[in-house]
Amino acid sequence: MKLSKRRNVILNILVSLADSLVISYVLMFLTWLVRGMRVGLEGCVRIWAVYYILCAGIMIIISFGLAALRRGELRDITDRMFDKGCDDEYFRLLKEYMGGELLPSQQLVFASCYLEAGRMEDCRRELEKVDFAALSAPEQEEYFNVCLYSAVLEENVELANEIYRKAKHYLDRAVMKKRGSYVMHTLGMLCYINGRLENAYSLFEAAGKDRSDGLKCECTIGRGLIYLAGGDKEGAKEMCYAAAELAQTYMQAARLKDLMMKVENAYRAEGRKKAGA
Repeated sequence: MKLSKRRNVILNILVSLADSLVISYVLMFLTWLVRGMRVGLEGCVRIWAVYYILCAGIMIIISFGLAALRRGELRDITDRMFDKGCDDEYFRLLKEYMGGELLPSQQLVFASCYLEAGRMEDCRRELEKVDFAALSAPEQEEYFNVCLYSAVLEENVELANEIYRKAKHYLDRAVMKKRGSYVMHTLGMLCYINGRLENAYSLFEAAGKDRSDGLKCECTIGRGLIYLAGGDKEGAKEMCYAAAELAQTYMQAARLKDLMMKVENAYRAEGRKKAGA
Protein backbone atom coordinates (compact mmCIF):
# COMPACT_ATOMS: atom_id res chain seq x y z
CA MET A 1 0.00 0.00 0.00
CA LYS A 2 2.85 2.37 0.64
CA LEU A 3 5.93 3.33 -1.29
CA SER A 4 9.12 1.97 0.20
CA LYS A 5 11.55 4.45 1.75
CA ARG A 6 13.98 3.88 -1.11
CA ARG A 7 11.32 4.60 -3.73
CA ASN A 8 10.25 7.70 -1.81
CA VAL A 9 13.83 9.00 -1.87
CA ILE A 10 14.17 8.38 -5.60
CA LEU A 11 10.79 9.99 -6.26
CA ASN A 12 11.69 13.09 -4.25
CA ILE A 13 14.96 13.49 -6.16
CA LEU A 14 13.29 13.06 -9.58
CA VAL A 15 10.55 15.57 -8.78
CA SER A 16 13.12 18.06 -7.47
CA LEU A 17 15.26 17.70 -10.62
CA ALA A 18 12.21 18.15 -12.87
CA ASP A 19 11.08 21.27 -11.00
CA SER A 20 14.62 22.65 -11.07
CA LEU A 21 14.79 22.16 -14.82
CA VAL A 22 11.75 24.40 -15.35
CA ILE A 23 12.83 27.03 -12.81
CA SER A 24 16.37 27.24 -14.19
CA TYR A 25 15.07 27.80 -17.73
CA VAL A 26 12.84 30.62 -16.48
CA LEU A 27 15.72 32.23 -14.57
CA MET A 28 18.01 31.92 -17.60
CA PHE A 29 15.40 33.62 -19.79
CA LEU A 30 14.96 36.46 -17.26
CA THR A 31 18.73 36.93 -17.07
CA TRP A 32 18.89 37.05 -20.88
CA LEU A 33 16.21 39.78 -20.89
CA VAL A 34 17.88 41.77 -18.09
CA ARG A 35 21.14 41.76 -20.05
CA GLY A 36 19.39 43.26 -23.04
CA MET A 37 19.19 39.98 -24.97
CA ARG A 38 22.89 40.29 -25.78
CA VAL A 39 23.98 36.93 -24.30
CA GLY A 40 24.93 34.30 -26.86
CA LEU A 41 23.90 30.64 -26.91
CA GLU A 42 27.04 29.44 -25.15
CA GLY A 43 26.60 32.05 -22.43
CA CYS A 44 22.95 31.08 -21.96
CA VAL A 45 23.92 27.44 -21.52
CA ARG A 46 26.49 28.37 -18.84
CA ILE A 47 23.94 30.56 -17.03
CA TRP A 48 21.33 27.77 -17.19
CA ALA A 49 23.80 25.19 -15.85
CA VAL A 50 24.65 27.38 -12.84
CA TYR A 51 20.98 28.05 -12.09
CA TYR A 52 20.11 24.37 -12.54
CA ILE A 53 22.75 23.18 -10.07
CA LEU A 54 21.70 25.78 -7.51
CA CYS A 55 17.98 25.12 -7.94
CA ALA A 56 18.41 21.34 -7.82
CA GLY A 57 20.35 21.55 -4.56
CA ILE A 58 17.82 23.90 -2.97
CA MET A 59 14.78 21.89 -4.17
CA ILE A 60 16.22 18.58 -2.95
CA ILE A 61 16.91 20.08 0.49
CA ILE A 62 13.38 21.53 0.66
CA SER A 63 11.74 18.29 -0.50
CA PHE A 64 13.58 16.19 2.07
CA GLY A 65 12.77 18.74 4.77
CA LEU A 66 9.07 18.59 3.93
CA ALA A 67 9.22 14.79 3.83
CA ALA A 68 10.79 14.77 7.30
CA LEU A 69 7.98 16.98 8.59
CA ARG A 70 5.39 14.62 7.06
CA ARG A 71 7.06 11.62 8.69
CA GLY A 72 7.01 13.48 11.98
CA GLU A 73 3.27 14.17 11.61
CA LEU A 74 2.58 10.51 10.86
CA ARG A 75 4.74 9.41 13.79
CA ASP A 76 2.74 11.68 16.11
CA ILE A 77 -0.53 10.23 14.83
CA THR A 78 0.78 6.69 15.27
CA ASP A 79 2.03 7.45 18.80
CA ARG A 80 -1.41 8.81 19.67
CA MET A 81 -2.99 5.61 18.37
CA PHE A 82 -0.78 3.50 20.64
CA ASP A 83 -1.53 5.75 23.63
CA LYS A 84 -5.28 6.29 23.21
CA GLY A 85 -6.41 3.70 20.68
CA CYS A 86 -8.12 4.13 17.30
CA ASP A 87 -10.81 6.61 18.34
CA ASP A 88 -12.65 9.11 16.14
CA GLU A 89 -9.97 11.74 16.71
CA TYR A 90 -7.28 9.36 15.43
CA PHE A 91 -9.18 8.80 12.18
CA ARG A 92 -9.86 12.54 11.85
CA LEU A 93 -6.14 13.27 12.14
CA LEU A 94 -5.31 10.47 9.71
CA LYS A 95 -7.76 11.80 7.14
CA GLU A 96 -6.35 15.29 7.58
CA TYR A 97 -2.83 13.91 7.07
CA MET A 98 -3.92 12.23 3.83
CA GLY A 99 -5.34 15.50 2.51
CA GLY A 100 -9.06 15.46 3.21
CA GLU A 101 -10.83 13.95 0.20
CA LEU A 102 -9.60 10.38 -0.12
CA LEU A 103 -8.59 8.58 -3.31
CA PRO A 104 -9.77 4.97 -3.77
CA SER A 105 -6.38 3.63 -2.64
CA GLN A 106 -6.52 5.85 0.46
CA GLN A 107 -10.07 4.68 1.20
CA LEU A 108 -8.70 1.15 1.17
CA VAL A 109 -6.02 2.19 3.68
CA PHE A 110 -8.75 3.66 5.87
CA ALA A 111 -10.78 0.44 5.64
CA SER A 112 -7.68 -1.51 6.74
CA CYS A 113 -7.21 0.86 9.69
CA TYR A 114 -10.84 0.46 10.73
CA LEU A 115 -10.43 -3.30 10.49
CA GLU A 116 -7.32 -3.23 12.69
CA ALA A 117 -9.25 -1.09 15.18
CA GLY A 118 -12.04 -3.67 15.31
CA ARG A 119 -14.58 -1.20 13.91
CA MET A 120 -16.20 -3.57 11.43
CA GLU A 121 -19.18 -1.40 10.47
CA ASP A 122 -16.88 1.51 9.65
CA CYS A 123 -14.62 -0.87 7.72
CA ARG A 124 -17.51 -2.13 5.59
CA ARG A 125 -18.80 1.38 5.01
CA GLU A 126 -15.37 2.52 3.81
CA LEU A 127 -15.06 -0.52 1.53
CA GLU A 128 -18.41 0.32 -0.05
CA LYS A 129 -17.04 3.74 -1.05
CA VAL A 130 -14.04 2.27 -2.88
CA ASP A 131 -14.10 2.35 -6.68
CA PHE A 132 -12.75 -1.16 -7.23
CA ALA A 133 -11.94 -0.53 -10.91
CA ALA A 134 -9.70 2.41 -9.95
CA LEU A 135 -7.46 0.21 -7.78
CA SER A 136 -4.22 -1.33 -9.02
CA ALA A 137 -3.93 -5.13 -9.17
CA PRO A 138 -2.16 -5.40 -5.76
CA GLU A 139 -4.73 -3.04 -4.24
CA GLN A 140 -7.58 -5.18 -5.61
CA GLU A 141 -6.01 -8.19 -3.91
CA GLU A 142 -5.71 -6.22 -0.66
CA TYR A 143 -9.34 -5.13 -1.03
CA PHE A 144 -10.57 -8.72 -0.99
CA ASN A 145 -8.15 -9.64 1.80
CA VAL A 146 -9.67 -6.90 3.97
CA CYS A 147 -13.20 -8.02 3.03
CA LEU A 148 -12.44 -11.63 3.91
CA TYR A 149 -10.54 -10.88 7.11
CA SER A 150 -13.36 -8.66 8.43
CA ALA A 151 -15.84 -11.52 7.97
CA VAL A 152 -13.41 -13.99 9.56
CA LEU A 153 -12.86 -11.81 12.65
CA GLU A 154 -16.61 -11.66 13.15
CA GLU A 155 -16.69 -15.46 12.73
CA ASN A 156 -19.36 -15.07 10.05
CA VAL A 157 -18.60 -18.39 8.34
CA GLU A 158 -21.27 -18.10 5.65
CA LEU A 159 -20.21 -14.60 4.58
CA ALA A 160 -16.50 -15.47 4.74
CA ASN A 161 -16.97 -18.51 2.51
CA GLU A 162 -19.03 -16.47 0.05
CA ILE A 163 -16.34 -13.78 -0.15
CA TYR A 164 -13.66 -16.43 -0.66
CA ARG A 165 -15.58 -18.04 -3.53
CA LYS A 166 -15.95 -14.66 -5.26
CA ALA A 167 -12.38 -13.54 -4.61
CA LYS A 168 -10.47 -16.83 -4.93
CA HIS A 169 -8.70 -15.71 -8.11
CA TYR A 170 -7.41 -12.52 -6.46
CA LEU A 171 -6.42 -14.20 -3.19
CA ASP A 172 -4.63 -17.10 -4.87
CA ARG A 173 -2.73 -14.61 -7.01
CA ALA A 174 -1.79 -12.56 -3.95
CA VAL A 175 -0.34 -15.59 -2.14
CA MET A 176 2.37 -15.84 -4.80
CA LYS A 177 3.55 -12.27 -4.27
CA LYS A 178 5.81 -10.44 -1.80
CA ARG A 179 3.07 -9.72 0.74
CA GLY A 180 1.42 -13.10 0.26
CA SER A 181 2.09 -14.05 3.89
CA TYR A 182 -0.67 -11.69 5.03
CA VAL A 183 -3.19 -13.37 2.75
CA MET A 184 -2.00 -16.81 3.90
CA HIS A 185 -2.77 -15.78 7.47
CA THR A 186 -6.27 -14.68 6.44
CA LEU A 187 -6.81 -17.99 4.65
CA GLY A 188 -5.54 -19.78 7.75
CA MET A 189 -8.18 -18.00 9.83
CA LEU A 190 -10.80 -18.98 7.24
CA CYS A 191 -9.77 -22.63 7.57
CA TYR A 192 -9.88 -22.30 11.37
CA ILE A 193 -13.47 -21.04 11.55
CA ASN A 194 -14.46 -23.80 9.10
CA GLY A 195 -12.89 -26.42 11.38
CA ARG A 196 -10.10 -27.37 8.98
CA LEU A 197 -7.47 -27.18 11.70
CA GLU A 198 -4.61 -28.99 9.95
CA ASN A 199 -4.86 -26.72 6.91
CA ALA A 200 -5.07 -23.69 9.17
CA TYR A 201 -1.97 -24.73 11.13
CA SER A 202 0.04 -25.23 7.92
CA LEU A 203 -0.96 -21.78 6.66
CA PHE A 204 -0.07 -20.14 9.98
CA GLU A 205 3.34 -21.83 9.98
CA ALA A 206 4.04 -20.67 6.42
CA ALA A 207 2.82 -17.10 7.02
CA GLY A 208 4.71 -16.93 10.33
CA LYS A 209 8.02 -17.12 8.49
CA ASP A 210 7.49 -13.52 7.39
CA ARG A 211 9.88 -10.95 8.89
CA SER A 212 7.06 -8.84 10.33
CA ASP A 213 6.69 -9.28 14.11
CA GLY A 214 3.08 -8.17 13.81
CA LEU A 215 2.26 -10.96 11.39
CA LYS A 216 4.25 -13.47 13.44
CA CYS A 217 2.13 -12.44 16.43
CA GLU A 218 -1.11 -13.03 14.53
CA CYS A 219 0.09 -16.44 13.33
CA THR A 220 1.19 -17.39 16.85
CA ILE A 221 -2.25 -16.47 18.20
CA GLY A 222 -3.80 -18.55 15.41
CA ARG A 223 -1.68 -21.55 16.34
CA GLY A 224 -2.71 -21.06 19.97
CA LEU A 225 -6.36 -21.23 18.95
CA ILE A 226 -5.70 -24.46 17.10
CA TYR A 227 -3.87 -26.02 20.05
CA LEU A 228 -6.78 -25.05 22.28
CA ALA A 229 -9.35 -26.46 19.86
CA GLY A 230 -7.40 -29.73 19.89
CA GLY A 231 -7.37 -29.87 23.68
CA ASP A 232 -3.67 -28.98 24.05
CA LYS A 233 -3.94 -26.33 26.76
CA GLU A 234 -0.20 -26.32 27.47
CA GLY A 235 0.62 -25.70 23.81
CA ALA A 236 -1.94 -22.87 23.70
CA LYS A 237 -0.41 -21.36 26.85
CA GLU A 238 3.06 -21.40 25.26
CA MET A 239 1.67 -19.59 22.22
CA CYS A 240 0.29 -16.89 24.52
CA TYR A 241 3.76 -16.27 25.95
CA ALA A 242 5.31 -16.23 22.48
CA ALA A 243 2.67 -13.84 21.08
CA ALA A 244 3.12 -11.47 24.03
CA GLU A 245 6.72 -10.89 22.89
CA LEU A 246 5.54 -9.95 19.41
CA ALA A 247 2.32 -7.95 19.89
CA GLN A 248 2.50 -4.47 18.37
CA THR A 249 -1.00 -3.04 18.11
CA TYR A 250 -4.03 -2.46 20.29
CA MET A 251 -6.06 -5.10 18.46
CA GLN A 252 -3.28 -7.69 18.64
CA ALA A 253 -3.19 -7.14 22.39
CA ALA A 254 -6.96 -7.55 22.49
CA ARG A 255 -6.86 -10.79 20.49
CA LEU A 256 -4.06 -12.09 22.68
CA LYS A 257 -6.08 -11.26 25.79
CA ASP A 258 -9.05 -13.15 24.34
CA LEU A 259 -6.87 -16.22 23.72
CA MET A 260 -5.46 -16.02 27.24
CA MET A 261 -8.97 -15.91 28.70
CA LYS A 262 -9.96 -18.95 26.65
CA VAL A 263 -6.89 -20.84 27.89
CA GLU A 264 -7.60 -19.84 31.47
CA ASN A 265 -11.24 -20.94 31.14
CA ALA A 266 -10.08 -24.28 29.72
CA TYR A 267 -7.83 -24.86 32.75
CA ARG A 268 -10.66 -23.90 35.09
CA ALA A 269 -13.05 -26.27 33.35
CA GLU A 270 -10.50 -29.07 33.69
CA GLY A 271 -10.08 -28.23 37.39
CA ARG A 272 -13.84 -28.35 38.00
CA LYS A 273 -14.05 -31.63 36.14
CA LYS A 274 -11.31 -33.19 38.29
CA ALA A 275 -12.91 -31.81 41.48
CA GLY A 276 -16.25 -33.29 40.50
CA ALA A 277 -14.67 -36.65 39.82
